[in-house]
Amino acid sequence: MLKNSSMRFLFAAGFVLLAASVQAQSPVVSPIKINAQSDGHALITKMLDHADQINYQGTFVFMHNGRLDSMRIVHGVVDGEVKERLTSLSGEPREVVRDDETVTCVWPKRSLVTVDPSSAHHGIPTIVPRELESLTQSYTVISGPNSRIAEHDCKVLAIKPVDQFRYGYELCIEPESGMLLRSKMIHPRGHLLEEVMFTNVEYLDSVDHINFHPENDIENFTWRKSTRPGEGAQASVEDSKGWRVSKLPPGFSVSKISQRLMTTSDEPVHHMVVSDGVASVSVFIIKPRKLSNMFEGLSRRGSINAFSRGFDDHQITVLGEVPNETVKMIGSSIVHGD
Repeated sequence: MLKNSSMRFLFAAGFVLLAASVQAQSPVVSPIKINAQSDGHALITKMLDHADQINYQGTFVFMHNGRLDSMRIVHGVVDGEVKERLTSLSGEPREVVRDDETVTCVWPKRSLVTVDPSSAHHGIPTIVPRELESLTQSYTVISGPNSRIAEHDCKVLAIKPVDQFRYGYELCIEPESGMLLRSKMIHPRGHLLEEVMFTNVEYLDSVDHINFHPENDIENFTWRKSTRPGEGAQASVEDSKGWRVSKLPPGFSVSKISQRLMTTSDEPVHHMVVSDGVASVSVFIIKPRKLSNMFEGLSRRGSINAFSRGFDDHQITVLGEVPNETVKMIGSSIVHGD
């Protein structure tokens, strides 16, 4: 899912994602020894259960829309808390520092710091399933060939959607550690949307907390902070309870409803999350100060599709890493009241 929606937005809007128009064939490598009962589902379970607890550093590339970005990552567990810092190696300088509570993005050239609530997922920016039950309902998992990424052997798993309302994925996971070394996002029509791949990775015995401090002196930067659901202004929480989605794509359900402040607005925003357990769609509903500021229609930034429309003097925006048919169906069916 956009298992870190704020993180995905940071990379999509700021970190200039990478891309490749032609899928590379997996290299021929020696077979990886996997227990007979360690099928694709078991390997995904291991990735979900153990990957966050690994201490490592490395670099990865993010390919998208014919563009390539390179980033450095340091990831580890310090005093029982998962932490990581990502630094751009190409494009505009910026870094992301993340822990269990917050995601802090530093933009040195703009003298800007944004702080948003953290999500459960750490590591390279990619979509991973939250639970196998949801995965088996809307996707088929196929065990693929062995491969080798950043001098580490890994097993390829194809996650194929059952319909046109979600993307497919290809993961390359190191069986011994559960480390995700490469991830591809694939359109239902078969073409590659984006690919994330480590170019080098080094496992560490431990990581010092100093590795997760921003490199820049940010004391005098402008700070913009959003709140967690339930914090901050709550002026229209009661009214927001009437918002609902009257028609959902098969396999999707509303997993979260909240009210929050965001860095992009000084007004409380009604927020819904619609998910199939892998893909996730965010719905934002706000009453603008000026009705002339509202907009309608479909838009796209790489793999993220968005649909907007006005309804009852409110701006509805639906976006997620799903096909445009999905955001349009959800956005067109949002109503208020019975």
